[in-house]
Amino acid sequence: MEFVEQSGFTFSVDIIRDFYLNLTSLDDKHFVILNGISGTGKTQLCRVFANAVYGLDYNEDHPYLKIIPVRPDWTDGTSIFGYYSSFEKQYMKTEFLDMLLQANSERDKPHFVVLDEMNLARVEYYLSDYLSGVESRKPIQLHNVDEVTDVPKTIEIPHNFYLIGTINTDETTHSISDKVLDRSFVMTLSDVNFEPFWETLDAKLKEKIESEWQFLLQLHKVLSEYELHFGYRTMNEILHKLYKNSLLPEDVRMNKWVGLDRGISEKILPKLRGDERIDSLLTQLNSIFLEQFGEDAGSLKHIVRMRKELDRYGATQFWS
Repeated sequence: MEFVEQSGFTFSVDIIRDFYLNLTSLDDKHFVILNGISGTGKTQLCRVFANAVYGLDYNEDHPYLKIIPVRPDWTDGTSIFGYYSSFEKQYMKTEFLDMLLQANSERDKPHFVVLDEMNLARVEYYLSDYLSGVESRKPIQLHNVDEVTDVPKTIEIPHNFYLIGTINTDETTHSISDKVLDRSFVMTLSDVNFEPFWETLDAKLKEKIESEWQFLLQLHKVLSEYELHFGYRTMNEILHKLYKNSLLPEDVRMNKWVGLDRGISEKILPKLRGDERIDSLLTQLNSIFLEQFGEDAGSLKHIVRMRKELDRYGATQFWS
């Protein structure tokens, strides 16, 4: 917890303790899935935790941590275990396999692999061999080519190998199958506590954009009631844009409320979507934006259009 607090991120004791227990409670299986809205620090949690295990600062390179972005074209086990190329006459290794080989050679060291946005592809397709290997405790077949000397024909999933997946749930992702869920702990990181986050910001920034910050907190509270709130990344990027605007020469600087209106339209509203259940939310946002920004505000125009679409089609989204 001391290392977590020094990292500048805001993860509670409850989250760290649960993450630790989920990763370590089973001797032969270490697989955790982190679910939650974008920007709540799922990947950062993995980095902070792994670095804390080794006593490293958050920004230090970690030889026993690998964060691997999942690609939508991962369709089978070769995406993570690699394959033998008869054309190249060599085994085509992957970052995942490299870390697995390292974990087997250094069994006294915990090794962490993060599959970032793991449900951009179907998890049960590319991870099935790994899950079977963990469950059966039998070696996984990699190849049967005698000429390959740098990669063994089979490989075990050692006890010092910790797998973490991060997922976002939207229309671009795949659902997670029961086979995968049954073999993992699923944690949801959707709670956002902005007060500690605010304390980490530069004093000059806070002084310049205090009123805009208070408005964003109000907006976040309204959106949270519908599970449509935003995370730390979105808040951080809006605040830094507003601060940067405040430093521009007066003749080109945006009015701070115009800047905030733009920030909301660019970073918060694009993720807004739903059916009749968000009708009252759109009504609230209409009143809030009209009162704060006036009838010419870009954010208000988006909400007005979305309300019309909801009345006509029964569903709406930011993208027209």
